[in-house]
Amino acid sequence: MPLYRRVPLAWLNLAHDKRRMVVCILGVAFAVFLMFVELGFWNALLDAPVELIQQFNGEIIVVSKARYAMGIKEPFATRRLAQARCAPGVEFAHPVYLEYTTSFWKDTGLPERERPSSHPIRVIAFDPDLPVLANPDVEAGRAELKVPFNILLDRKSKRAYGVVEPGIDRELAQHTVHVVRTFKLGTDFTSDGSVVMSDLTYAQLFPNELTPTETLNLADLGVIRVKEGTDIQTVRREVREVLPDDVNVFTKDEFIDVEKSYWQRATPIGFIFQFGLFMGFVVGAVICYQIISTDVSEHLPEFATLKAIGYPDRYLSATVLLESLWLAILGFVPGLSLSWVLYRLLDAWVGLPMRMTPLRILLIFFLTASMCVFSGLLALRKVKTADPAEVFG
Repeated sequence: MPLYRRVPLAWLNLAHDKRRMVVCILGVAFAVFLMFVELGFWNALLDAPVELIQQFNGEIIVVSKARYAMGIKEPFATRRLAQARCAPGVEFAHPVYLEYTTSFWKDTGLPERERPSSHPIRVIAFDPDLPVLANPDVEAGRAELKVPFNILLDRKSKRAYGVVEPGIDRELAQHTVHVVRTFKLGTDFTSDGSVVMSDLTYAQLFPNELTPTETLNLADLGVIRVKEGTDIQTVRREVREVLPDDVNVFTKDEFIDVEKSYWQRATPIGFIFQFGLFMGFVVGAVICYQIISTDVSEHLPEFATLKAIGYPDRYLSATVLLESLWLAILGFVPGLSLSWVLYRLLDAWVGLPMRMTPLRILLIFFLTASMCVFSGLLALRKVKTADPAEVFG
């Protein structure tokens, strides 16, 4: 075997100066961390709004045709759900009531002068006799919700709502409510916390301004459960045929896609996080190019010597590209570790679902390797144009 195939020149070229190697690795790790942060917030933007949808105990969602996002108040008549129950394959169809804007929460557990200002909190209401939410904590507390003004409080709500524990009394919409249990849901970019209550409590706290007695006849969402062994798309089509054109009928997955599409395409914050991910890649590519280009320039006499004694250009190119890959791998590990810590902290402190899935890890590694290899390809121009006669004068 030729000597140049046995000598790990790329590794030795990178590792001969340990201090410099650490600085290079930290530079790449910073770029990896930046991309993970932007990707994490982007995916949290898409994952957080659909957490509630995923917990609905049904496969089909009915909403008003005017509703284009969960946070938009566009109710529809609950008689549509009564009509939907007549469709073949429907096991049950239940209304869900939501409130985002008038549901002001006040932490009355503090002295008057220490109390923070009121904060709106997301309200989720339904008939507690019905298993509308597939959440173990909510399921365990359904019977207690039958008592007026009993509620469940999301334990991942932000700190502005004060202490989150069972047995406390707080003020919601200028009424005293009793927290009987807590449950786990999480925040999103429209709500900093959530409570669950019965539909009757909801009707007393948030009556319809025009017709208070008709409050429960206007639902925000309808959750439909299909009979076991029945095709979901077939039932959806049957429900669609039964209902008039003033409502939309989605499968749960379709409604999740609609919600994600709204946040990704129709809101400025979606573009900001996408642009941030792109800028993270650009910044990382610039950092990698500076590192590799500087290293190649400093070792240009050695590369020229190798060319002079007969080493082929493909070997020199492979050396530079392999050094770029080493940088990508070594920089990715600390960047991944630091990002994982930040994800856990943000999930605990802010309540956003910062998830580091295998697919997302592979995506960032691919971007890291791409930016390092791209930088190496740019730096190769100096190696290929190096003339031994010019280098040694």
